[in-house]
Amino acid sequence: MPFVTLLTNLKLAALPKDIMPRLITHLSPLLNKPAQNFNWVCETEKNMSKGPEVSDAPMYWLKIESIGSFEDPKTSNTITPEIFKFFTDELKINQDNIVMTFYNLRTSDVAKSGNTVEVLSRI
Repeated sequence: MPFVTLLTNLKLAALPKDIMPRLITHLSPLLNKPAQNFNWVCETEKNMSKGPEVSDAPMYWLKIESIGSFEDPKTSNTITPEIFKFFTDELKINQDNIVMTFYNLRTSDVAKSGNTVEVLSRI
């Protein structure tokens, strides 16, 4: 059950309408997780910049959280170029305007249907 958050200082109208579905379709095989299990949020018009100075340059921050996906650092090292390629080739976003963070979650860190995933896996 991956969680994907894309933050940007751009207005929603400046992004392709299908940016998140396209991103999820791209991430699904990279993380070996079914696309229907992804949860996503796209937050626009954020006050954000690289470095201490406020900049008008477009900026994107992609956060991916997933159960078990990032236990091995090789995963991050392997998928990072593929994600950057998606942003540059498909969305025409400069790599210098994108930062990414990856978080590994334990089954006890995620809850749905009234229980943690850890408890649900035993039911």
